[in-house]
Parts: sequence; C-alpha cells; structure tokens
Amino acid sequence: MIRFCPIASGSSGNCVYVGSENTHLLVDAGLSGKRIENALSQINVSNLTGILITHEHSDHVSGAGILSRRFNLPIYATPKTWRYFLRHGTIGNVAEEFQKIIEPNETLTIGDIDVLPFDIPHDASQPVGYNLRCREFKAAVATDIGYVTDTIRNLLRDVNVLLIESNHDIEMLQNGRYPRMLKERVMGSRGHLSNVATGALLAEIASDVCQHVFLGHLSEENNRPMIALDTVSSVLEANEIHINKLTVADRHEPSEMVVIE
Repeated sequence: MIRFCPIASGSSGNCVYVGSENTHLLVDAGLSGKRIENALSQINVSNLTGILITHEHSDHVSGAGILSRRFNLPIYATPKTWRYFLRHGTIGNVAEEFQKIIEPNETLTIGDIDVLPFDIPHDASQPVGYNLRCREFKAAVATDIGYVTDTIRNLLRDVNVLLIESNHDIEMLQNGRYPRMLKERVMGSRGHLSNVATGALLAEIASDVCQHVFLGHLSEENNRPMIALDTVSSVLEANEIHINKLTVADRHEPSEMVVIE
C-alpha cells in the first residue's frame, strides 16, 4: 500500500505526504510548521518518519527545520543542497545526526519505502524529484522542472500516483506583469514547465497503472486551476490519451488522500 496526499502545492508553498502503514514521509516542507502539523492532523497522519527535500528554495523548505527540531526528524537532501543550508542558515540549526545526505539516482530505503531521488533541471544547487516505492506500488513527485529529460520520462512512466508541475500558462506569463528577466527565467531550461509541456509529458508517459495525476506548483500570477486542467486535458485528448483521474492540487489545503493497494 502507498498513501499520497498533496498538503499544499503552488508558488507560495509546497508539501506532499507520501506514506505506507509504517512509514510517513514529507516531500518538502514549504509551509510553516504549524500549518503542516494542522494539515497532517486533518489527514490523520502522525509520527512522521522524515522529510525529503527537493531543493533549497523557501517555498519548499520554510518549515523543514522547525519540524526537524520539534519532532527529531531526519532531513534528507543532496550534498550541494545541504552545503547551501549550512552556509546560509536557511532552515536553522539541524542536529548533525538528522542531516541525511542523499545522492541523485541512488536508491535509499526509509522504513518500508524505497526512495529514488532523480536529477531535475532547475535553478537551484542540486535539485531532485522523487520516485517512491512500497512493494509493487509507486508514487512520484516532480516539480520545478525547466525541461523534461529522459530520466524524468523513464522514472514517471509506471507510477500509480503522480504530482507533476503544471506551473504556468504561456500566454498569461508572456502578457503578464513579470519583468522580462523573470519571464525568461520561468520559461528557461532551469525554470518551470508550462501547462502545454506538462500535457505533452503526460501524453508520452501515461499508462494503465496510473490511477491519479495531480497537477501542482501552479503559479498564482500566471496560471489558474481550470486553465491548467483544460490545457493539459486538451493535449491528452489530441493525443487520444486517457488518464484515470486528473485533478489540480490545492494551493493552501490538503487535497484528496489517494490510497493505492
């Protein structure tokens, strides 16, 4: 069994719960510690096992240090991400025993969940996405992606539940009030996936085993949930691809808890 619930997903904060009967993980903790605690209570999760960090940007880590200190939780991050944390004090003091270093493309086991971090192209120190497996069940979290690599395609192809970035509507971004440099950053090879790019990726990797896809990390300025959903759905329909369930992860509240068993 694997349980999956986006606690919040958007440019203002990101946190995803992934767990089994015995192991309870967060992928990112980009909300206040109190908000994450309240959300976990809402979805009936207690006794966290650890926190997996994708990269050091504040919308992914702002509550990580607080939770680690409060509940003696290990924080897992890549070597360069940890180097950034220690140099800049981004997440505050974390006990050395809870500073867990992970290597991209090397599987580690936490409880009964096998965790495979994988490289993603983004403007951070050493960013990763996560593929998580409990027995034969798989989940994945993949956001903050400048462009889709073969590694990303391969690791998302046979997951049962997925949170994938659908960050911006291209026209909204191009015609919006962001300064030119920021627009270029978002659309660049180390930026974010557009709705169209996400639809194209899902059309490539969709399979019968995938039961639920959440569109996540939507820009508050340059996207809307219905625009993201309609655009991705249109790309899928044009390619005659059906996904069992396609929804948008909520920006501020826990989304649906998906249980795969």
